[in-house]
Amino acid sequence: MLKVALSHDVDRTRKHYQYFSYLAKSLVKRNFDDASYQLKSFFGKDEPYWNFPEIIRIEEDLGVKSTFFFLDESIPFRLFNKKNWQLSLGRYNIREKKIMEIMQYLDKNGWEIGVHGSYLSYNNEELLKKEKNNIEDIIGHQIIGIRQHYLNRDENTWKIHKKLGFKYDSTWGLTRGFGFKENKITPFRPFDDDFLEIPLIIMDTPFMETENHWERYKSVINELEKSEGILVINWHQRVFNEKEFPFYKDAYVRIIEDCISREARFATLSQFNNEITTKNENNH
Repeated sequence: MLKVALSHDVDRTRKHYQYFSYLAKSLVKRNFDDASYQLKSFFGKDEPYWNFPEIIRIEEDLGVKSTFFFLDESIPFRLFNKKNWQLSLGRYNIREKKIMEIMQYLDKNGWEIGVHGSYLSYNNEELLKKEKNNIEDIIGHQIIGIRQHYLNRDENTWKIHKKLGFKYDSTWGLTRGFGFKENKITPFRPFDDDFLEIPLIIMDTPFMETENHWERYKSVINELEKSEGILVINWHQRVFNEKEFPFYKDAYVRIIEDCISREARFATLSQFNNEITTKNENNH
């Protein structure tokens, strides 16, 4: 049976400097309709990246639940480092009332909350510990799952995750294209103990930018159906804004509907982790 775990990395909840970069690109391309949209969006009350209600609606309609990985980024702003802008500008305050309320709502209604480790946390135990504690304090219980921002990792990352009490990680995956990184199809245990890596199989933009992605998708699904693998999907919540990310939401729904037609079993990442761990214990 095909198994599916849906997830969403919550990198940003609001646009910030992106308004101006998108506006500049629109003007260069003489796309005045989009330029007008960017200006109206900037001065209006709409928040193009606040797509939690739409995700909740979609998943409730389809009878599925997902895992949301929330980011507690603290990297300082550096004016002359443009890459830093993407990391620091527009980051959200995990303690903002609106953020805490949506996290608590999701947690209490069957979705899972995980930690989206900040950009520098993959090899910084103290920083990641602080982030984990902050998010656990908001939802009121232990968090067992993590995925690192930008899928960052080195030889110490899993060790840090395990030491801090995470039961599973879902950072192992491709940043270009989609499918099986180093041909690892099924969840695996890096230390041959109870710490589990559940590989990420499909991420939104790499999927959408892959040529003939639906054909590639079918081959990936067929491989997963033959194995004990889990189709782990990551669709960032900001890409449900159809104006800026056309066809992304439709693709997400199409994947879910296709998996339903295949009689797939959907669960959160923590639920799959618990099942695999229980099965392993019963076999010993």
